[in-house]
Amino acid sequence: MDDNKVAVLLEDLRAQFRTFGEGLQLLNDKIDRVEQKLDTHIEENRRDFEANRLEHQQLMQMVKELDREVQVEIKRVK
Repeated sequence: MDDNKVAVLLEDLRAQFRTFGEGLQLLNDKIDRVEQKLDTHIEENRRDFEANRLEHQQLMQMVKELDREVQVEIKRVK
């Protein structure tokens, strides 16, 4: 094989690798955006979960206090 044919083949391979690399970079960029969206979603859900947990604790405390008051009132009525 002469030098010109080898040079053409090498240039073709370089072009293919360049195209592959560009496609891979686009894919990596898309994956990065998906990861960022997922991280944001996870953080929002974590905050919502924590707020719901605290609200649940407060409601449970209110129920316990109301139960105590009702028990006291029941004893008073008897």
